[in-house]
Amino acid sequence: MIASFKPGSSPPHAQRAVAIAIPVKNEDQYLLGCLDALDRAAGRYGGKVVIVAMANDCTDGTIDILTNWRPTHATIAWSAVSLLPGARHAGWARRLALDAGAALLTHHTDLLLSTDADTNVSADWIVRIAAHVDAGNDAVAGRALTLRSDRASLGAAARRRLDQLGRYYTALDYLRARAETEAHDPWPRHFYEGGASIAVTHAMYRRIGGAPTPPVAEDRALFDRIRAHGGQVRHPLDVRVFTSCRISGRAPGGMADTVARWIDQPVDAPLHETYAVTAALNPASANPSDQLSFATLPAAIHEAQALIRLTRVFQPPEVEPIRFVPIAANDRDAGPERSVQFGNGIVPAFGIVGLADPVDQHHIPA
Repeated sequence: MIASFKPGSSPPHAQRAVAIAIPVKNEDQYLLGCLDALDRAAGRYGGKVVIVAMANDCTDGTIDILTNWRPTHATIAWSAVSLLPGARHAGWARRLALDAGAALLTHHTDLLLSTDADTNVSADWIVRIAAHVDAGNDAVAGRALTLRSDRASLGAAARRRLDQLGRYYTALDYLRARAETEAHDPWPRHFYEGGASIAVTHAMYRRIGGAPTPPVAEDRALFDRIRAHGGQVRHPLDVRVFTSCRISGRAPGGMADTVARWIDQPVDAPLHETYAVTAALNPASANPSDQLSFATLPAAIHEAQALIRLTRVFQPPEVEPIRFVPIAANDRDAGPERSVQFGNGIVPAFGIVGLADPVDQHHIPA
């Protein structure tokens, strides 16, 4: 069931303080849009919201943007750090930002959120997350869609490839949800767990001892750790963000590298982490020969859609059908907006959970 409330009503648990952690590495192209979107979401939420930006080893205009940006509804706390060579990766960048955000929270019911600097959250992002936490969940993995302007810039052939992948993954989500029923995380749901939309209660973040720090896939590792400590993770369709589909990213092995590979690879080359239906629904049995290519993907889409039709035709009459949720109008990112920018900055604290300090130098603005 999707948490819901009337537009314009007071959001649930507005008294929860919220800290939003953003790791930032040379993001002057997208950062202002990211910050403005977060400020709009803070205004919709109505509670205390602090945006915690951790700029690591930036050499572009990122620091100027952080220095001059003035929010209307949130407060901003930012720092510039230089990481030691062995810690210059997504795992430590995310961990430092999350730790700095957690240090600003005081109550166990407070919310620690995270997104990426090339991402615009929806205006109801915080409100929706709070509703799902109110329903008893310890963490919320939001759904990432792509920015309209970025999609347009890729060209028609690239968009067709990404649309095909999107159709296939959506069909797999439906089939997985039937096979992997969890009372707290029912259909409609998705299976994405990415840094573009992370939410965890302050209590759970403390319980797990902070975020893990692998060089890649730090986002999935965080959700895995939450589950390992008994936490409930919700994957709702109504918690939405809009992220870039750039092909030159900041984290080696990250989403940008994957998108670039999808766009440029030969039609018969294996698709990254994309398997035939049977293997995708039973990953333990998957092997390299099960990987799809763009040549075999249309047949796999047809097979998945046929399985979905079968589940509907043979649905026992006493069982309520599972609703298949199409791409809706509000799954498209809003046009550009600019908030009136006023507000004060605050300074974060550092270091919550005793790991070796990966930072070579700190710069905290006065």
